[in-house]
Amino acid sequence: MKSLFVRLLFLIGCTLGPFVAPTRAADAAPGTITGRVFNPATGEYRRNAQIRIEETGQTVVSEDGGKFRLWPVAPGRRTLTVTFTGYRPATATLEIAPGATVTRDFELVSLWQETAPAADGAAVKLTAFVVAGEREGNAKAIMDQRQSMNITNSVAADIFGDNAEGNLGEFLKHMPGVDVSTAFGEVRTVGLRGLGSEYTAVTVDGLAFSSADPTLQGAVNSRAFTFENVSLGSMEAIEVSKTVSADMDANAPAGTINLRTKRAFERAGRRISWQANLAGHSTALHLRRTLGPDERRTYKLRPGGLLEWSDVFFNRRLGIVLSVSESNLYQEANVVTLSFDRTPTAADRRPEVITQFTLNQALRFNERFATTITADFKATDRLVLSFGAIYNWSELWNPQRNIVLTTGPRTTVVGADPLVSFTTNAATVLAAGRPTNIAKLGQTTTLLPKFEYKAGRLAIEGKAALSRSYAWYDPMNRQTSIVNLGAPSTAGVTWRGERVSVNAYDWKITQTAGPDWSLGYTNAPAASVNDFRSSRRNSYGGELTATLATAAGLPVVWKTGLKTNYESYNFANLQAMNQFTFAPGGVATNWNGFRSVLPHAQQLTGMSVTSLSGGGVFMPDLLAIGRRFAERPGDFQSALTAANFITSHITAPRRYEETIDAAFLMGTAKLGRASTRVGLRWEDTGGDATELAARSAGEVRAAGFAVGVNGRATTISGLEYQFFSLPRAHRRSSFDHLFPSGSFKYAFSRQLDFHAGYSKTIRRPAFKDVAGLFDANEQTRTVATPNIGLRPEFSDNVSVRLAWYFEPVGVFALNAFQNDVRDLMITNSLTAAEYGYAGPEDYSAYAFNTTVNSPDRTKLRGVELEYFQGLTFLPGALKGLGVRSAWSRNTASTVVPGLAAHKVSAGLSYALGRWSANLNGLWEDDSPLNTANTSYRRHRASLDASASVRLRGRTTLFVNARNLTNSRYVTMDRFAPSPAIWRTYELYGTTWTAGVKGTF
Repeated sequence: MKSLFVRLLFLIGCTLGPFVAPTRAADAAPGTITGRVFNPATGEYRRNAQIRIEETGQTVVSEDGGKFRLWPVAPGRRTLTVTFTGYRPATATLEIAPGATVTRDFELVSLWQETAPAADGAAVKLTAFVVAGEREGNAKAIMDQRQSMNITNSVAADIFGDNAEGNLGEFLKHMPGVDVSTAFGEVRTVGLRGLGSEYTAVTVDGLAFSSADPTLQGAVNSRAFTFENVSLGSMEAIEVSKTVSADMDANAPAGTINLRTKRAFERAGRRISWQANLAGHSTALHLRRTLGPDERRTYKLRPGGLLEWSDVFFNRRLGIVLSVSESNLYQEANVVTLSFDRTPTAADRRPEVITQFTLNQALRFNERFATTITADFKATDRLVLSFGAIYNWSELWNPQRNIVLTTGPRTTVVGADPLVSFTTNAATVLAAGRPTNIAKLGQTTTLLPKFEYKAGRLAIEGKAALSRSYAWYDPMNRQTSIVNLGAPSTAGVTWRGERVSVNAYDWKITQTAGPDWSLGYTNAPAASVNDFRSSRRNSYGGELTATLATAAGLPVVWKTGLKTNYESYNFANLQAMNQFTFAPGGVATNWNGFRSVLPHAQQLTGMSVTSLSGGGVFMPDLLAIGRRFAERPGDFQSALTAANFITSHITAPRRYEETIDAAFLMGTAKLGRASTRVGLRWEDTGGDATELAARSAGEVRAAGFAVGVNGRATTISGLEYQFFSLPRAHRRSSFDHLFPSGSFKYAFSRQLDFHAGYSKTIRRPAFKDVAGLFDANEQTRTVATPNIGLRPEFSDNVSVRLAWYFEPVGVFALNAFQNDVRDLMITNSLTAAEYGYAGPEDYSAYAFNTTVNSPDRTKLRGVELEYFQGLTFLPGALKGLGVRSAWSRNTASTVVPGLAAHKVSAGLSYALGRWSANLNGLWEDDSPLNTANTSYRRHRASLDASASVRLRGRTTLFVNARNLTNSRYVTMDRFAPSPAIWRTYELYGTTWTAGVKGTF
């Protein structure tokens, strides 16, 4: 490994050597030019502005706070030109003395700012200028993209515009190469370029940002960042890097999403911005108090807002930004799921028969709160101390009201074409109203201390991130509601289902015989009183970097650094420990006395379910049961079993700790129109999975406890002895790797750039694959176990971009990429020897079911086209138009779940005077949901819209709509010889937000 490291460092030197070849020393000591670039229309200092010396072609770009430094500068008269897309070039002529430092600041003037007529010989005057937020945002995004040595796309805060929902994912979904995963129509996780969210890293100011989610604990993307409990109110910009460099974490085969926080030094003076809004859903756009999302009457128009204050003090030595935001939404979703029997028999040759309907009505209140404070203190002219604190809170109250209807065995489903019309006649048919009340909460606290020291050509930066995230479910304590009633039902019913065609969505279901399913249940299962699922994820890291600009020949910027990051992950699920039956006075009874006053409705899908008496399906009131439990707990009896104990305390918990140490070196050089960067990163990973150490079945029997055929004790006391009487075991892993990276840019002209990049990256195993229970089953002679020795996946990534930039704000770019992923992680069955078992028990005849590395490789290739432009060259009122579009085409050597072959996004914006409007559309192709490609998400088109009007001063009214056309999500199944048929049909309605905002 060390020899490889030395060889790669030699490669870096050889690559950069031609750029740094020594030349004859200058006759006179070079000078230095410093300054800042400022936009007076917005009151912001501009980063990524290009500053060029016309006589020599020497170029730099402005950094944070608009600062720039040109060195070495040959003495003499020098003309500086500052350019920023969408703005007029600014020029100045300076006299540079040998060894002297000259300071010159620049102000930018927008190309949209008109000049007022002036008398002959008088100076031209600028008219008052109203900032167009989207144009400003697009200009920033273009300059970010153009100046980066990585292939990037950016979304600036100005483009966030009037959206008050706070979900960062909503601003990513229209970007080229971005794929989003949704839950009830809301973005939860984000992937890039056809790879899942587990291949994408999310950072804040370049450091790890924790995100806990109990629902992902058993998923392949358990490491993925979820956007549910983070708000855009605290962010200045979102940067999407399709390639990574050596100074970035290597855990990003698909790329990195960096959330950049707001800083006061980016602005001049005091600024206060505010927003107040009301959000509503298309099913409840009124001012009345109505039932929902539970049995209480509430207002469905929900208030939200944002307040942000920033200022600078002590002659710009101290800058502070404080922001607070709140988002509240009421939403409704209808989801219908069908289950099928696709195994014909000799007696029944029909290829497909429906076996179950599940109709879900999900009503929800969704709240997000975020507060951020950032402070920057210029301790000396060379040292800046910074601190940032981000707190995010989210609370989801989501009563889900499910109707479950079964059909019985396929032979009792009567109908020549049962996919269109059928009746049931089996005694095993049942109907049930099965609500589940979900109260999910999340909070994340992140601290970001930092220092930056600059002395001439040397810059040293140290920063740390301490991020703690906790998510949990707790309906009893938050809402005084139980979770659910398990599997209640009304048995012995018969019913008829019919629709107009095989893939129509208009099912009409009517009861024909049996107990009236609107009157109550015929059984009394145990209730889950509280949820108690939880996930805790903490991350503590720090980084120290040094950057040195050298000029032994042509200028080269060297950067090196060290980094460490520790992360812990804990998951628990105690729901099964809270099982109770209803037994007032010690007499067990059913739940029929707790009837809900809120009827189940499928108003979005239009489907109907009718009982014998013309009603719906009986639905219990979980709030009423929760209140009864809180007030009279003696009316309930515990139904805890040994199986419940196993689920809660033995199989569910997971704990994993991981430490990643890193070091890197990279160099960036420029020669004429060409720029190159070559780097090498080393990462060392140490993992520690804490597991229960179980006693063997023989030991348990010897201790006097009964043991079942599966090798487990049959009582809770026996299970406690078997699994908790020994110290917990630590299964550790360690590996280190080198990650080379490089990029090359060439400017064919001031408008046309070519960009190529390569990086080697890593995807570490999911938490579920390395942490959990070593579970031996004597009956099946299998062992289900995590694999702490599981190797990570590696990816070699190549990307190229050809981009044409044009004024005033526009770009047309062609991107192509290939990701070559190896060591894929798959589930497999091994022998004890193959697994490497060396414990005391004889498991030589057992099959070890675990996750292993596959010798197969997957190649993903893709092409992306992106274009946007302000059409200011059009005449009259049409010059306010702007257009944007993006198209991506992805292919893979194997079936990759979630990979859509085609994706198109398009947008149309218009700004004229005080008025502006936006229309954004997105179309996604069919995408497989499993590796067999028997299930896929049907193609879908969606539309979002917004409009605003500026009042007097700096106050604006706005309105926006998400999912304007109520676009559906449809999951299709295809099993030969039958044609594809829908299995899941989802509608989420339209979310509207209206409000007023302003700045002063």
